[in-house]
Amino acid sequence: MQPSCITVYNAGMRRMLLPVLCILLAVAPSGGALDRDPPAHEVIPHPDGPLYVSDLVSFEVLIPEEAVDGQTVQVRFDDRLLGEAGFGPYGVGGRMQASLWWVWDTSGLAPGSYTLRFSLSGGTAWEQDFSLRPVSTVPPPEPEAHWDYTTTDCCTIHYITGTDAERDLEILMAMVDAQAVSVETRMQAPLEESIMVVFLPRTLGHGGFATDGIYISYLDQHYAGGTVESVIHHEMVHVVDYRLGGAYRPAMLVEGLAVYVTGGHYKPESLGPRAGAMLELGWYIPLDLLAEDFYHQQHEIGYLEAGALVGYLVETYGWDAYNVFYRTIPPPDGESIAVTLDRALQAHFDLTLAGLEADFRLYLDREPVTPADRDDLRLTVALYDTLRRYQSRLDPSAYFLTAWLPDGRTMRDRGIVADYLRRPTGWRNYLLESLLREAHAALLDGDHARVEQVLGWVNRLLSLLT
Repeated sequence: MQPSCITVYNAGMRRMLLPVLCILLAVAPSGGALDRDPPAHEVIPHPDGPLYVSDLVSFEVLIPEEAVDGQTVQVRFDDRLLGEAGFGPYGVGGRMQASLWWVWDTSGLAPGSYTLRFSLSGGTAWEQDFSLRPVSTVPPPEPEAHWDYTTTDCCTIHYITGTDAERDLEILMAMVDAQAVSVETRMQAPLEESIMVVFLPRTLGHGGFATDGIYISYLDQHYAGGTVESVIHHEMVHVVDYRLGGAYRPAMLVEGLAVYVTGGHYKPESLGPRAGAMLELGWYIPLDLLAEDFYHQQHEIGYLEAGALVGYLVETYGWDAYNVFYRTIPPPDGESIAVTLDRALQAHFDLTLAGLEADFRLYLDREPVTPADRDDLRLTVALYDTLRRYQSRLDPSAYFLTAWLPDGRTMRDRGIVADYLRRPTGWRNYLLESLLREAHAALLDGDHARVEQVLGWVNRLLSLLT
């Protein structure tokens, strides 16, 4: 369906972008973008967007995986070695790259273009130019921004001043305490140590990560959807789960536990009927495949299926029995994760992985599924697939498998805020992120026709603009 400019305007787009959107949609092809040959090497600088004098610049260096083979990369400026790093797996997706953290201190340089030299230990070398803008042109709130923190009953909250998190700090303090109480109750495990919560003024991944603490995207322009409460709860479950420990916790069960205990993935939802809709739509993932390569399966389906599976096991055997099983799974010993799970299931429940799968599918098949369940799931998958397509092409630092997540403690100790305050802000980003936010709002409102319409626009625009 071809959109009208009036429809787009009423959805909240700025007047200056209306003719751009209408013209682009009129000429956009419906197919995907042309394939391009991958470059021999790629250097991704950070912070995102323009660089300014006084920045501490990091680099991600990518080369073809078959060329890695123990190589290292050096970066030099004016024949001075800035840093050296080896190649290794990075992020949830395990992308092979070299990460050079904050190696180029541009303080004291004049605005202009500078040439850096990158060289691989295998002999390949190349030069790349980077432009620095005057420090006086750094956009707000960055010039005055700094890290600050406060404490609540459950948590130590870190945030950057001048951001939406600082504005809403009282609300967020009450929110994290409420979610912590819920996690304690659901997991039957008191929080014996404070949880570190970091609110980021930047959309990263789907809005939340758990490492040494939990990192939550919080900004008015957040385009990844999901309720803040659900994301905080999900990541808090990960922290408590990690503290409770276990010999070996497969990713499928780690993420499944967080979805189950939270009562949904991005928002509160009934996991049974939703997983039943997944089965009806033909999207069920065999458990051996889901266990073996969890993070590379379709994201929403993998998390939903894992959450429903944990729910089924708890419902069938009880929380205590499930918890003992989960925390005593032995590490794989030269065997697949599926074989390891199969042995653990037999030891605890006298049940093979194949037997569990058969019983689980019967359980899902009996779930009452409404047309609204199917439509909401189908459109949730379409929306987040589109969001990841946008991130991978126009906001790659936010893409969940390889999101740029510097060490938070180091950033706070060194007063670094630019890596989280800056993001791509071109007109293409503004246009597409506005549409993604509209699609999320329509999905939460149950306006499925509107979601399909807006996603059609976004995908056609991505085909044209990337």
